[in-house]
Amino acid sequence: HELKTPLAITRSSLENLSSKNLDGESRQFLQRAQEGVDRQFAIVRAMSEASRLEASFAVAEWQIIDPGALVQRCVEAYRSLHQGRVLVAKIPAEEKQLRCAPDLLVQALDKLVDNAVSFSSAQDEVTVGIRWGDRNCVLYVRNTGSRLPDDLKDRLFDSLVSLRERGGAVPHLGLGLYIVRLVAEVHEGIACAKNLPESDGVEFRISIPR
Repeated sequence: HELKTPLAITRSSLENLSSKNLDGESRQFLQRAQEGVDRQFAIVRAMSEASRLEASFAVAEWQIIDPGALVQRCVEAYRSLHQGRVLVAKIPAEEKQLRCAPDLLVQALDKLVDNAVSFSSAQDEVTVGIRWGDRNCVLYVRNTGSRLPDDLKDRLFDSLVSLRERGGAVPHLGLGLYIVRLVAEVHEGIACAKNLPESDGVEFRISIPR
């Protein structure tokens, strides 16, 4: 709140200035200032959301569940939300149990699916699935389409890093993947991303110890 008020005053002043008769160079400087303020607003919102999520970890309800059933329910909800998109659930036939905070895992899957839908075309398939290892459970979201730039792969799960930084005037900060990382870490796991070797596309995953 302490930051939002002065930013709002600055934005209002810039909007008032935009109605004036400015020359081309001055208008260009004004546009840059407005974009800077918009980005600062986005940073403040992102920091507030991250703080709220971190606070929710302390009261998260931990349960022993079948994560396959959780993924199936999520995919059914995503199909309703993203009508016209091909969303596939890949769940092993054998039912296994995992101790986790289901609500937090759902939040992470929501972010990963939103990310996959945003960075793929309507014709691209989005797959949500589970793989079991000897000592871990891997939840993943895979989509065909664009591959990850090599210079961003290791930074995607950092706060406020986003592929959208490279295009579009509207600030869209990479809080979604940062939240995915936080959810993985509270489960003593890791979050990572990789390009698919067999085709154009990417896979984002959360690996949780069993």
